[in-house]
Amino acid sequence: MLNIKTTGSIHWIGCTNRRTGGGDQVSDKSTALWYAQPAKSWFQALPVGNGRFGGMMYGGTDRERIQMNEDTLWSGEPRETVNREAAEYLDIVREMIFAGKYAEAEALIERHMEGPEIDAYVPLGDLDLIMEEAGEVTNYRRELNLAEGIARVQYSQNNAVHTRELFVSAVDQVMAIRLQSERNISVSAVLSSPLQFEVKKVTWNQLVLTGRSPLRILPNTVKSSDPVLYAEGKGIGFNIRLTVITDKGRLEVSGGRIRVSGTGTVTFLLAAETSFQGYDKNPALSDKPSLQLGEARLAKAASLGYEQLKERHINDHAARFCKVSLDLGGQERNNLPTDVRIEAIKNGVEDPGLAALFFQYGRYLLLSSSRIGTQPANLQGIWNDSIRPPWCSSWTTNINVEMNYWPAEVGNLAECHLPLFDLIEDLQHTGRKAADVHYRCEGWTAHHNIDLWRTATPVGGSPSWAFWPMAGAWLCQHIWEHYAYSQDEMFLKRAYPVMKEAARFGLDWLVEAKDGSLVTCPSTSPENFFLTPDGQKSSVTQGVTMDIALLRNLFDHCLEASGILSDTDHTFIGRLEHALLRLPPYRIGKYGQLQEWNEDFEEFEPGHRHVAHLVSLHPLDQITLHQEPELAAACKATLERRLNHGGAHTGWSCAWMINLWARLGESEHAQRFVNELLAGLHPNMMNAHRHPKVKQDIFQIDGNLGGVSGIAEMLLQSHGNNVQFLPSLPQKWMKGCVKGLRARGGFEVDITWENGKLLRARILSTAGKAFLLRTAEPVCVLQNGYEIRIEDIEPNVIVFGTKKGQSYEIVPRSDRR
Repeated sequence: MLNIKTTGSIHWIGCTNRRTGGGDQVSDKSTALWYAQPAKSWFQALPVGNGRFGGMMYGGTDRERIQMNEDTLWSGEPRETVNREAAEYLDIVREMIFAGKYAEAEALIERHMEGPEIDAYVPLGDLDLIMEEAGEVTNYRRELNLAEGIARVQYSQNNAVHTRELFVSAVDQVMAIRLQSERNISVSAVLSSPLQFEVKKVTWNQLVLTGRSPLRILPNTVKSSDPVLYAEGKGIGFNIRLTVITDKGRLEVSGGRIRVSGTGTVTFLLAAETSFQGYDKNPALSDKPSLQLGEARLAKAASLGYEQLKERHINDHAARFCKVSLDLGGQERNNLPTDVRIEAIKNGVEDPGLAALFFQYGRYLLLSSSRIGTQPANLQGIWNDSIRPPWCSSWTTNINVEMNYWPAEVGNLAECHLPLFDLIEDLQHTGRKAADVHYRCEGWTAHHNIDLWRTATPVGGSPSWAFWPMAGAWLCQHIWEHYAYSQDEMFLKRAYPVMKEAARFGLDWLVEAKDGSLVTCPSTSPENFFLTPDGQKSSVTQGVTMDIALLRNLFDHCLEASGILSDTDHTFIGRLEHALLRLPPYRIGKYGQLQEWNEDFEEFEPGHRHVAHLVSLHPLDQITLHQEPELAAACKATLERRLNHGGAHTGWSCAWMINLWARLGESEHAQRFVNELLAGLHPNMMNAHRHPKVKQDIFQIDGNLGGVSGIAEMLLQSHGNNVQFLPSLPQKWMKGCVKGLRARGGFEVDITWENGKLLRARILSTAGKAFLLRTAEPVCVLQNGYEIRIEDIEPNVIVFGTKKGQSYEIVPRSDRR
């Protein structure tokens, strides 16, 4: 396995509001979302989760709804998805493409070289708490405390204060809900599910809901009168166990519900399990052992008691979340409800404090949906209330799942990255067969849509998105990033074989073009189309820029890793070096833009939401502002052309814009898209995906998490073999402080600034490597108050040596006292 456990000290930054008691309490508003009314829809409810088990809390006063998910509850079961016909058409399609018959080649791919649809991530169930007390409600407040990982409701009714708390513990693997009132409580708890289920009494204070997931669910993009198929004895089994604990009063269990009355405090504990045992195992054959886990977890949680459960949860959650703090100013607006602040952004109000809250909320979402041993965060993290969620709530690898993990390393949540590495390792096995059967290639590959069963083959539909065998190359960038930030050679040694096998596929997938270069063929720039010289619309060609960028990046990293690890496979190393010399160069097109395709085709949609060819600028570092200024200018021209034609209209695309403009040092452009992203949020701060062809409300977590990465890029960059402080700081963020960000090379960084200028930075070396800093302003470096020697290695770049575990302070030279 690629998973590794992280160790290190706990930094209690920005967590002075930690509490472990119940009752009347108000959180630090700088790290809390809060509202003055209950949620009326899912897009107003507040998310909680422990990486595996999640919930959405509505906060109603007459009825509380908690919608639940478990990250292994999907439709389907293991199945064969390879298309043995695909290889028969590969050479034919290549001949068509080299002959310029792009549209014809595309039609042939769609008919003969694709496969079945993936399965869908589905909702687990609902807990409804029906309050029997009536009366006017006043002083209502609903909040999500990010530092504690607790959702709360508090209000007054009939001259009594009522409070409610909800959290999902990663330590004890249960959801805990506590109701408290100054009067007696009368409440009924009801379990249900949108899937096939039954509820029964287990003990005098416990219910269990058992059910089974559908065998097949058609994607929401496929029209069908019968899109959901169940089959007897097929699919993933699941259960939800509910235990009620109260110290006094009356408790009745009947008719699939539990009623509690005559008490001022009630605790509900829930555990959820599925029969999923692995991507290659039939879940219907292994129900019993896995579904009994919940019973033991509830028994242990009940023996601990609510207060101890809560304390254990807070300590575990805060130890991870509170490694990073961010202050951008604008604290006075924290007194306004979060939904009011979002609406104000739409009207042009500047709110840097909301940007800081959004940054921390994204970190919270990643921590709540991706923990060691869980599934990776999917298109919606772990939160989904639809049996047919948008795009199956899959792992979409042509941009979305990568964007989910852009903030993991820089945002000091490196262990959240580990579930993605487990997914990659599984794909190495399923993707090896796809590479062999579909393309006659060694190594492993995957395409743009992946489900719980690690489907690595292309799905059906337009090749513009379905036919994209480059997922392995891009996913391996995350393996390298984990090494780059940690400098952990033991991790790299375990991960290198996965990178190497992805590179073997890339080497075999390349073919010689007419000009002698090596290109991918067939090749698509994800989800985009061009116009052929005779005016036809097509997405299929050879050697698109994104493909070449990803392979060049992977080959470079494999060569670097081979040197670090002393790999003696000289044949493999020689193939990489030879291929790198023959890959096509980046080209600048007729509009001054970075060329997206191998030819300077006219774009079918100049304002397309994808800017796939700009991966070379971000998240990769093959084009940097200081080392390739001409190509960087072409990237800027690309962005301007996209935006002039209506681009960046989806949440994730808007988030990517922040990162790209930050890499170009264009701070005001970057901040513009921060505000556009904030203005487009749902009331619960979840990213609203505004797709031009889809009318329904959609949440996609990539906009949240990509936005976190973008804000981090504005404050700290560490690509291109050097570090920059405040590389894209906008005028509206003239004073602030960030603590706990991570930089490549093995460093943790705190930065304080005033009047838009660096005041001081603190560097903690975690690997003992040299620190290279790009700075146009003269600085001095202090250790324990004494200035240490620095060296100028090129214009505006200095370097100094560090020792593992030691800290260094960097200040402007004019501030040296």
